Amino acid sequence: MTESDNNRILQTLTSEHHPTLVAVDFSDDSRAAVLWAAGFAARAGGRLHILHVIHDPAAEPGYYRAGHETPLQPMEQAAERMLNAFVEELQRAHPGLAALQAAEKELVTGLPPGRIVEAAGLAQAKLIVIGSRGMTGLPLLLQGSVSERVVELADRPVVVIKATGRRRREVNDRKKEEKARRKAEKALKKNKKKRKDMTEEDG
Repeated sequence: MTESDNNRILQTLTSEHHPTLVAVDFSDDSRAAVLWAAGFAARAGGRLHILHVIHDPAAEPGYYRAGHETPLQPMEQAAERMLNAFVEELQRAHPGLAALQAAEKELVTGLPPGRIVEAAGLAQAKLIVIGSRGMTGLPLLLQGSVSERVVELADRPVVVIKATGRRRREVNDRKKEEKARRKAEKALKKNKKKRKDMTEEDG
């Protein structure tokens, strides 16, 4: 296949008016999917549309509240914060990806497979990009079955992306570092409080 053939294929899959839609759940594979979709959209001269489907299953309640200081925060607000943080992290790490810097973001609620396909239709996307598997710890509904079901339901091409082993290790290392940092901060606060209490007792 020649370069001109590749360019024609690119143009049929995306354009300025038909974005590349990438569905994310904040997992490692989602990060890889966003980067692949951003590169693809840039090559084809199209826009990037990043979608997250808000779904808090009974098997894993409170997913959107984990890690937040306000446990009673509405699920939609927590999901919006997570999506913004997810995209901003990628934008800072990859400033040269113009499509990523100008990406559109969208939140919808419902069951992920059907809503992803529906959102792609409403956005007039010619291509759907999705990670191979979802967040570790979430039930099967949010793991492998989502990408498989999207492929079955979609009436347009779907690209399924899997993060490399190196990328997974880097993300896991960062998570361990962040966990250690939070643990150290918690211990420091506890020690400060203990010293303060002892000082008050002496006084």
